Amino acid sequence: MMRQQEHILWLVVSTTLVMLTLPGVALLYGGMVRKKNVLNTMGLVFLALVLASLEWLFWGEPMVFGSDGVGAGDSQGVRTSLALHRAMSGALALALVTGTLVERVRFLFFLLFGLVWIGVVYGPVAHWLWGGGWLTNLGSLDFAGGAVIHLSAGVSALVAALMIGPRKGYGRIEMIPNHLPFAVCGVGLMWVGWCGFSAGGALSSMNTVTSALVAIHVAAAASALTWTLAEWIQRDKPTALGTVSGAVAGLVASSSAAGYVGPLAAMVIGIGAGGLCYMVVNYVKLILGYDDSLDVFGMHGVGGAWSMIATGLFASTAVNPDGSDGLFNGYPYQLFAQAVAVLAVSAFAAGATFLVIKILQMVMMPRVDEEAEIMGLDLAQHGEKGYS
Repeated sequence: MMRQQEHILWLVVSTTLVMLTLPGVALLYGGMVRKKNVLNTMGLVFLALVLASLEWLFWGEPMVFGSDGVGAGDSQGVRTSLALHRAMSGALALALVTGTLVERVRFLFFLLFGLVWIGVVYGPVAHWLWGGGWLTNLGSLDFAGGAVIHLSAGVSALVAALMIGPRKGYGRIEMIPNHLPFAVCGVGLMWVGWCGFSAGGALSSMNTVTSALVAIHVAAAASALTWTLAEWIQRDKPTALGTVSGAVAGLVASSSAAGYVGPLAAMVIGIGAGGLCYMVVNYVKLILGYDDSLDVFGMHGVGGAWSMIATGLFASTAVNPDGSDGLFNGYPYQLFAQAVAVLAVSAFAAGATFLVIKILQMVMMPRVDEEAEIMGLDLAQHGEKGYS
C-alpha cells in the first residue's frame, strides 16, 4: 500500500511538472513570432492543452489503453494519474505542431485538426510504444516520448508546413522575434517541466527516475553547449536564442533514452542532438526552402529520431537492471527495434496527417486570407491586441 501511494504521489508531481511545459512552449513560441501574432500563437498552445485534456481523458485513454492499461492490481489513483500524465503528453505533442503553423492558420481549422490529430496520430502511436502494441512487442523502447511525442509531432509539422504553404513574404522579408526574453523564460520552464517526463511508465522505480532526471539534465546541458559553440564558430558570436535552442534539442533527444542510459551516454546524446538539430535548422531547412515557422521538424522530428536511435546504441541494463520499464534485447537487435520504430512512426504520422489535412481542406480553408495575415492574427482572429 505504501509503495502504491508513492507511485501515485510521484505521478501527481510529475504530471504537474509536465503541465509546466505547456506555458513554457507558449512563452517560447509567443516570443519567437512577430508582435501582431503573439496572442494567437500562445492561444493555440493553450487550445492544444484544452483539446488534448478533454479528448484523451474521456475518449482516448479508454479506447487506446482500456480499463486495464496499467495493471489489474493497480488502484484507481494510479490509473487516473497515469491517464492525466498521458493527456499532458498528448497536449505537448499537439502544442508542438502549432509551431509550424503560426502566423497563418485559422483558429477554427486548428481546433478541428487538433481534435482529429490526437485520436488519429497520437493515440495509435502511444498504444504502439506505451500500451503493449506491436512496437512494444518488437522490443522498441521509448521511455518518455521521443517517438510518441516528438517524432510524431515533428513529422506531422513538416507535412502540415508543406501542405499549407509558407507565410506571406517568407524568404523575402525579415520575420524577427518580438521578445527573446519570453523565449528564454519559456525554455527555462520547459527544462523544469521535462523532469516530469522522467516518471516514464507508471511503475518506474525511484532509482530509475533519479537516473532519468540526471540523464535529462546532462543531455540538455551538453546540447546547449554544443549548439552555442557551433554558432560561435560559424557566426563569430554566440546568441541566447542559440543556447536555449540547443537546450530544447537536448531535452528532446533525452526523452526516449532517459531511463536507460548513464550520465556519460547522456552527454554523448546531447552533443549529437546539438550538432544534428543545428545543421537541420540552419542548413537543411534553407536548402529545401520549407517554412517550418518555429523549426518543429528540425528540433523535435530530428531530435526525436536521434533519441530513439541513441537508445538503441546506449541503453544499458547496468542503468535499468530490473527491466520494469522495458526489455533489453542487446545490441544490435535493440538498434534494429529502435530503427523500425522511427520508420514506422514517421511513415504513419506523415500519412495520417496528410489525410487529415486533405479531408479538412474539403470543408474549409486552413489558412487566413492575405488581408488577415498582413493585419496580424491577434486582431483578425480574436479582435485583441497583444502590444499597444
